[in-house]
Amino acid sequence: MTTTSPRLVNWENGTDLVIELPLALDVSTVWSKLVDAETARTWFASFTVDDDGIDADGASEETNPAITFDLGETQLHGEILSCEVEDHVLVELEDFGVLGIQLLALELTDGDATLLIFTQSAPDVESARLKAADFGPMWDTHLRLFARTLGLDVVEAGEEELLALYADLELEDSEAENGASDASASEDGGANEE
Repeated sequence: MTTTSPRLVNWENGTDLVIELPLALDVSTVWSKLVDAETARTWFASFTVDDDGIDADGASEETNPAITFDLGETQLHGEILSCEVEDHVLVELEDFGVLGIQLLALELTDGDATLLIFTQSAPDVESARLKAADFGPMWDTHLRLFARTLGLDVVEAGEEELLALYADLELEDSEAENGASDASASEDGGANEE
């Protein structure tokens, strides 16, 4: 069964809410559903893109194309900051800030899979915690709905469970992890010299 894995990651330029979702499908299948405007209606909202800044492969060119999500009674406007086919899309949306979805190919013993990584950026840890508490349960629910549109069996999560989870997420420091791996590489190098 598929389930989400959320956390906060502290970077040099801010803190991201990160939600990972493993999907038992190849990247091209996941990408095709992710960028299909009509399929998006079943898991978030249908959208339109001002395609003046999109090339024939669906990648954004030099300008940032506008994107509009149809939420029924209202619309959510933003712009595509970066998009590479079967790799990632980075958008900035009114009221939500910068959001990203990255797809990483996973090779499993029983076939190909994809790790979907959703991010919502914030300038600092406190802002990230507030965004996680406010928006995390919603993003989590939409990602689970997306997995269901792919025909995958997804673990159910109730509203109270999601609210509790996103109110107190673990904080990782990306710089500390890099420093730790640099230190262990130095230690290994020293051991090999002896």
